[in-house]
Amino acid sequence: MIRTFSFSDILRRASAPVAVAAAAALLVGGCGGGGGQAAAPAPSAGSTSVAGVVLSVAGTEFAFAPAMLKASPGRATIRFTNKGTTEHDFTIDALHVKLTAKPGESAEATVTLKPGSYKSYCSVAGHRQSGMAGMLMVK
Repeated sequence: MIRTFSFSDILRRASAPVAVAAAAALLVGGCGGGGGQAAAPAPSAGSTSVAGVVLSVAGTEFAFAPAMLKASPGRATIRFTNKGTTEHDFTIDALHVKLTAKPGESAEATVTLKPGSYKSYCSVAGHRQSGMAGMLMVK
C-alpha cells in the first residue's frame, strides 16, 4: 500500500516540532538579552514593589534582623516575619505600628514615613529587655 501526503499534511506535521524548537530557543536565549548577567536578587529590606518600598524585618529569640532599617521619606510597607518559636511583634509607637505574628507567619502595614529616627521593639513581656529592639532611620 502506498500512502500519499499532500503539502498541507506535511506542513501540519512539521509545525509542532518547529513550535517546540522556537519555544526552546526563547527559553534558552531569554527575551531582552541579559548579557550573561546574574538574575536580580530577591526583594529584601529597602526593595521596591508595586506597592512602593518594602522594608522587611525578621524576629527571632531575641533579636530583629536587621536591627537597623533605613528608608527614604514617603510611602512604605513594613513586613515583619516571625522566624522564632514564640509569638513576637514589631512595634513602632511613633508610627502607630504594631505587627504581631505567630511563629512562621508574617504581618505587614503600609505607612507614610517622614524624616527622623524611630525606635522599634517587641512589646511581648521581657522581649525588649532581652534585646528585641531596633531603629528605623528615615532620611
